[in-house]
Amino acid sequence: MRQHDEFEPTEELNDSGESFEELERYLSQAMRRVDAPEGFADRVMERTKAAAPAKAKVLVMPSRPRLWVGSAIAAALLMGVFAGDQQYDRHQREKAEVAQKQFEAGMQITDRALEHTRDQLERAGVMVGR
Repeated sequence: MRQHDEFEPTEELNDSGESFEELERYLSQAMRRVDAPEGFADRVMERTKAAAPAKAKVLVMPSRPRLWVGSAIAAALLMGVFAGDQQYDRHQREKAEVAQKQFEAGMQITDRALEHTRDQLERAGVMVGR
């Protein structure tokens, strides 16, 4: 198998997939498991011991802003629910008003049609009780 600096893809991929196989062989060889050199773990441990540990800064947020933020979110949600309920009620009232107007218009049309029918019946000689 060729090494990394030796791998030079000179051929294009063809329908038979030959260059895919070559690439796959190269990659499996390049990615094989390699043991660490002798003493590697000891050298890493020595470096970690030699470095002075830095003190970490710990930031503590006061609990009051957290409580305030939670309360603000809860208040905003409640206001949203209340506003949505009010809008729904207003929409229902508007629909009821439109339905009432349509009913009244329908009753007026019906009354006129009945009056017209009564007049025609009276002209034809049929007496209808009023």
